[in-house]
Amino acid sequence: MKVSILIPAYNVEKYLPTCLDSVLGQTYQDLQVVIIDDGSKDRTLQVCRAYSEKDDRVEYYSQENQGVAATRNHLLSKVKGEYVLFVDADDWIELDMVEYLVSLATDNSAEMVMCDRLINDAKPISSQPNIKILSQNEAIKDFLYHDYFVGSLWNKLIKASLLNDKIFKNEISYGEDALFVWNVLQDVDAVVVSTKQLYHYRMNEASISHQSFGEKKLTGHLTWQLITDDVRQSWPQYLDIALGTFALQDFYLIQAASVDRFSGKESVRQLQNTVKKNLRFIKNRCSTKLFISAFFSTFWFGYFRLYYRFYKIKRAIK
Repeated sequence: MKVSILIPAYNVEKYLPTCLDSVLGQTYQDLQVVIIDDGSKDRTLQVCRAYSEKDDRVEYYSQENQGVAATRNHLLSKVKGEYVLFVDADDWIELDMVEYLVSLATDNSAEMVMCDRLINDAKPISSQPNIKILSQNEAIKDFLYHDYFVGSLWNKLIKASLLNDKIFKNEISYGEDALFVWNVLQDVDAVVVSTKQLYHYRMNEASISHQSFGEKKLTGHLTWQLITDDVRQSWPQYLDIALGTFALQDFYLIQAASVDRFSGKESVRQLQNTVKKNLRFIKNRCSTKLFISAFFSTFWFGYFRLYYRFYKIKRAIK
């Protein structure tokens, strides 16, 4: 059973060798490794070429810079395996990750299998992992709570046949993973979730999640607007959960925008309206402190700048 590992790459010559060494060193050997260089300005393409010359499982392509959504859609067009795993080019994986996920998928007839992550060089916990088998209803509900089962693509092995009509939206730069996973969940029968830590997520300051707040991050609002609209139509029994998560996600966007002194007033007002309208749905899902912060954020955009300033002063005094 072949597994297609898909790697979008942009200016990652520094990290790509570590990523590829971990992928090609897998205990599970029946792999198709596809890399697409999205118009890198460094030596990423040369690294791709060198690895393809050493290992015939590696194929690489180059394109003019189009962004991560277009690159992932291009990667999907190259899939030959029965299962697909996305790996970010600046991350790396434990050497038994693919074997472990494939075994869970085949043993449980699951179309999606998910493991846990590690940050940077952290060592995996050696205790026995907790494994849950979720029906589609359970997976939808867990995803909408968005606590452990979140929308990241890189820790999920997915059956390739589910992806034939799925695309990444070019207009979404922040949260495109979550929307894609949400669309895949509409077609699954079973999902296996394991707490085994197998994916190393590198805290890369160049990634969009760590960049200053701007229009790209605002597309996270559209992500959860689209998901919530789908829930209203197809999963109305979970609408309160979806509205609560929509409010929390927009609250986190307000927080980031406030700290970075984002100047788009109309966009901020839209986020504030979402939180204000759905505050009641988050009351039982968060601490009192967070709920109060969410309440203040709906009418006072500068709240977080003052809060963090006070917090730093308070810590300095201690």
